[in-house]
Amino acid sequence: MTRKIMLWTVLAMILAMVTAPLAADLIGPKVEYKILTGEEPLPEVQAIPYNPGLIASPGQLVGTTQYDYQSNGTSGNRAAVDTQGGVHFAWMNGVSYPNTRAVYFNYVDNTGSWLVPEQGQALSQVNGAGYCQMAITPDDRAAVGYHSSGSNFVIYALDAFTGFGIFDYYDPPDMLGYRCYWPYLTVDRNGNTHVVSCENAPTAGDPQVLGYTRSTNGGVSWSTLQRVDTLETISQSVVASPVSDKVAIVYSHPQNYDSQWNNDIYYIESDNGLSWNWNAKVNVTDYGAPDSLFAYTDLSAIYDYNDNLHIIWNAQYVTTEGIYYKTFLLHYDNGTQNISTMNESDSLWLAGCSYGAWNRPITKMSMGAYAGAPDAIFAAYTQFDTSDCSAGGFANGDIYMQYSINGGRTWETPQNVTNTPTPGCSAGDCESDHWSALADRVDENLHIIYIEDRDAGGIPQTEGSVTTNAVRYLEVQNPVLGIDGHGSRPTTFDLSQNYPNPFNARTNIEFDLKNDSYVELSVYDITGARVSTLVNRPLSAGSHSINWDANEVASGVYYYTLKANDETTTRKMTLLK
Repeated sequence: MTRKIMLWTVLAMILAMVTAPLAADLIGPKVEYKILTGEEPLPEVQAIPYNPGLIASPGQLVGTTQYDYQSNGTSGNRAAVDTQGGVHFAWMNGVSYPNTRAVYFNYVDNTGSWLVPEQGQALSQVNGAGYCQMAITPDDRAAVGYHSSGSNFVIYALDAFTGFGIFDYYDPPDMLGYRCYWPYLTVDRNGNTHVVSCENAPTAGDPQVLGYTRSTNGGVSWSTLQRVDTLETISQSVVASPVSDKVAIVYSHPQNYDSQWNNDIYYIESDNGLSWNWNAKVNVTDYGAPDSLFAYTDLSAIYDYNDNLHIIWNAQYVTTEGIYYKTFLLHYDNGTQNISTMNESDSLWLAGCSYGAWNRPITKMSMGAYAGAPDAIFAAYTQFDTSDCSAGGFANGDIYMQYSINGGRTWETPQNVTNTPTPGCSAGDCESDHWSALADRVDENLHIIYIEDRDAGGIPQTEGSVTTNAVRYLEVQNPVLGIDGHGSRPTTFDLSQNYPNPFNARTNIEFDLKNDSYVELSVYDITGARVSTLVNRPLSAGSHSINWDANEVASGVYYYTLKANDETTTRKMTLLK
């Protein structure tokens, strides 16, 4: 193949395999893990209650859950930042084991006011709802997809207004050969909703068809469910560009249908989000001899503000004897078509300390991008450390953050942003930070939701004890701020030239505010008549980017004016259709 992991990494592993025999601490058995639906039997035990008096992981309390699991494979998005600086959250809440499971919602606005402080509210209407994903619409409403064991298996919920928590419910198509579960979704800049979901095969390990559907009217009607591909894992993701009409579906594709472990990374891209060529699949990795790396079930994808698609995934060496514990975190950029190594775990793993089903030592990744630095991309993920293991025999996780300022060609050193080791902890006293999701819009901060699991291990897989766990919101300061040329805090009031210019239908307008301000950004024609108001609200100090859709106006010269407090500035742009 032409696109592979760096040669030095391959050579190092070949050397290790030559100089050291396979050993129990280096390699583990190939286990076909059970795929969860929410209908599995759960322990008939009393949950250990949440104790807010214990030393806690960092971040604000969003709510709680006894369902530590949030995804089987790809973590996806459960936090979304709107253009006003508010943050929307969704999570799977095990309200009381084993009887009640629901999707919950919460919202915090740009002043720090919460919809329902430290609790949130039930979003779903049917018991058994879970495995939720979130996106944000162009008009700043939360869009949530989830599945339920009730009559409507895949459900799409759309908030009535920004942060209201009053949802309308819609029923996307969810039947291929079998019912589809595990919806992942995105809303593109045109307001179109794209949903991918995977069959719930009757036997764990059976192939599962991946389906795609789309709504152009807020969920009222949907396109016919299309077969995308056939998978062995729940790895799907769908992402939309913030600066064009591109949409991509990304997933791990099995090289054969005998194992969940031997996968390549695939994607399919639509230039307009409306038409797809299902045969135009791109195999990013093309794994095989002489290397024996393979992708598993965790991946994440995002478009940066240069319109390049980025994919990250974890991979491990798979042999006929078993699977190496050593895990690589890898990155691909479809602009350069290069693969780079972001991080890698230790090759050793202690007997009696498990990272749990559907996990790897580096796992559950999610990505974000920053408009203030078009080449900047970010990742959050869980990493396990064998020196931090619970008394129950499961590794406590920490949330790590990593970023690149050059489109992923090189990556900065990973940062442990929770850092709460509790080795030897008993159930209820552990600090296992896991199942994080990074909002895809990064501004002055990275916005992360995660589970503070009070006993490591995924309880639906009967790992560990049932505990009531905090759902936390962690803001991590954007590390790109202050780097020369990459989003340092503005010291002046400035309106940039729109790009592209001239433009056809859509253009981006960027501006800097040196202070928190009430902002009005409007577009005028050559007669001075206002044709569009793009912003009319308070904004925080910093760099901002707005996209203008000029489909409804004629070709010609236009002027855009920025007013903030007592300052005003204007620039000219040209629309060519």
